[in-house]
Amino acid sequence: MSIYNNAPIYKAKKRRNPVKYIIMSMIFLLLITIIITFPSETKRETKPFFQELETPLVIAHRGGSTYPENTLSAFEHSAKNGADILEFDIHMTKDGHLVAIHDKTVDRTTDGQGAVDSFTLSELKQLDAGYSYIDQNGQFPFRNQGITIPTVTEIFEQFPNSYMNIEIKAQYPDIEQKLWELIQDFNMENNVLIASFNQKIIDQFNQVSGGKAAISGGKAEVTKFVLLHKFFLGNFYRPKVDVIQIPTEQSIFNLVDKKLIRGVSKLNMQLHYWTINEPEEMEKLLLQGADGIITDKPEVLIELIEQLGLK
Repeated sequence: MSIYNNAPIYKAKKRRNPVKYIIMSMIFLLLITIIITFPSETKRETKPFFQELETPLVIAHRGGSTYPENTLSAFEHSAKNGADILEFDIHMTKDGHLVAIHDKTVDRTTDGQGAVDSFTLSELKQLDAGYSYIDQNGQFPFRNQGITIPTVTEIFEQFPNSYMNIEIKAQYPDIEQKLWELIQDFNMENNVLIASFNQKIIDQFNQVSGGKAAISGGKAEVTKFVLLHKFFLGNFYRPKVDVIQIPTEQSIFNLVDKKLIRGVSKLNMQLHYWTINEPEEMEKLLLQGADGIITDKPEVLIELIEQLGLK
């Protein structure tokens, strides 16, 4: 018997057809190119909120820094001096009232201590919301001046014709429903833009409002928008919000980017930057084509927009 009878049999390796491989590769690349460059089928319908507002928008962050933040005094000052939008934050009291305050506690901005939702509205109204404000001279000019934490009801009553950017700061039972009911009670449906870092809150509010009010993207939605546009995949993005609000940079990304501005414009959305207080940075964003700037210094931004002839 031959020693080769039990040797393994090796089949000749089939050679790949190079022409076929090249053709298949070209087809694959062509398909990818078509997918990437295929125009978005979905544009965001313009909400009434934006129809009467001329960009670039001056958005007074917490009412601006001339008066204690998130107070009626701050909102009144910015409204009288030409801010397009009053921006404020809301939490909920122990007895279910919506109030304008940024932090989850009252410690930083008042003479009290404790979580907002540990106070009833009556108890909260005893606190001095001007207590912690320090002016440029290191003085406390608004202490004991009767400035209190305002309710959303009071804000709507005092500024019925103003446009407002309302940020829901935290999840509370039925806060989205409570806010929507107040908006309807004061016929403010076309005057509010609702924001939150929490996309679940935004989605819930959009559901209870039936999509009737303008909404801004939460962190998850903003991240998706930025990443797709940064990696030239913007045509995959399908808008579910009306506005993207971002800082000028985040992590490794510079967000002052024409791609982002072109992306929102193409989808009939807006791009707002926060929180911008230096005139040089304001000017850079305005010249790039930002739709709005959220600032503690609305008067500075208004003057700059006039100097640049943008309004």
